[in-house]
Amino acid sequence: MEFRTSIERHLYKYRYAYLLATTMFQVFLVSFFPGRGNLLLNEITFSIFMLANINLVRHDKKLTLILIFFAIVSIIMVWIPTQSKVGHRVFAAEHVIVILFLSTIIYLIIKQIINSKDVSSNMILGVITIYVLFGMIAGECNQLIYFFNNDAFVGNLDATDSADLRYYSYVTMTTLGYGDITPDSELARAGAVFFSLVGQIYLAVVIALIVGKYVSHSDRQKAKKE
Repeated sequence: MEFRTSIERHLYKYRYAYLLATTMFQVFLVSFFPGRGNLLLNEITFSIFMLANINLVRHDKKLTLILIFFAIVSIIMVWIPTQSKVGHRVFAAEHVIVILFLSTIIYLIIKQIINSKDVSSNMILGVITIYVLFGMIAGECNQLIYFFNNDAFVGNLDATDSADLRYYSYVTMTTLGYGDITPDSELARAGAVFFSLVGQIYLAVVIALIVGKYVSHSDRQKAKKE
């Protein structure tokens, strides 16, 4: 029992580190394995990623149960082949659930960061994780757009590879804009504008928040010494 408690404390203490690690695996690792290996690795890393998010809300039993339910539903859906009849039918529902799930996680991380009194390593990892999660939400939204309109994007795009639209989403959010994949429908263009603005506004707000907390913490330390 004591060993279990110590593990739980360790997992919660380093919750942002574990979440960022699993997020990075989910976002970047799959890009190195094309074809079926990409799909299988995406399913595995997605499952681990969804479960890692639950660690953020262990103190709230009701919210934990809700997130566990949606995580399990999402994991089951992601393992259903998209090319199958069932996979095609649940595709939109799966991505909507993931978008809502990620939005909730972002809200919870922001809430914890705002409530923190100083700039800690956990806070830094948290703000990085939020930025990466925004990119994941953009990827999910773009996959939904492409699902309902195969002509929404043009360029070097593989319809069977979700990594292409995920790549496009991060390139858009960071305003790099290489041009190898471009939006070609009104909804896709609106999404590109929205997420590019979100990326830039988030960075500006985060820098202001971190600087403000750092200055506030320094002032408190000086006041204690005096």
